[in-house]
Amino acid sequence: MKQLLIGASTLMMLPFIACEDNKEDEAKNEVNIIEITTDNVNDGDYYFNFVEGSKNNASWHLSYKNLDAGDGYYMPSFSLNSSIKLYVEKSLEFEEISTIPSNNLFSSSNGKLESGGEYEVLTYDMQVHKISVSNYNYIINETVSNKVFKIHFDEYSSGVVIFRYAELTSE
Repeated sequence: MKQLLIGASTLMMLPFIACEDNKEDEAKNEVNIIEITTDNVNDGDYYFNFVEGSKNNASWHLSYKNLDAGDGYYMPSFSLNSSIKLYVEKSLEFEEISTIPSNNLFSSSNGKLESGGEYEVLTYDMQVHKISVSNYNYIINETVSNKVFKIHFDEYSSGVVIFRYAELTSE
């Protein structure tokens, strides 16, 4: 009888033990997503450092500034520092990206995010006179520290942009 009670108690505890293991696995796979709200680009240029997780005019990875569009008009535009390699993910949702892409998928970022660039972040629609935000997910490799970040730009409103980013690790 005593063995039966011990066996039944052990079987009743098994689901709880299994749940704890799942929680640990989920914690390992969780990515810390950080949301950033830029300054208004009309008040001046904005520079961001992903490794530090803060604004930094001297050591930056992402810049946000107005580019001269001619005839006295300016277009808000993003660009990456020359030390950054870029990969653009078009098929996965931001939250689904959890692994670092193969190194051979990254290429120079020269002008690709800027207004008129191949993967421009902000696009001006002449028909409705509205700036829209790209739906691409940008994955950058900061080549000095060799850290990789995923970035998604969510919203543009009157010169201010909201974007999310997270560091991707090989673990």
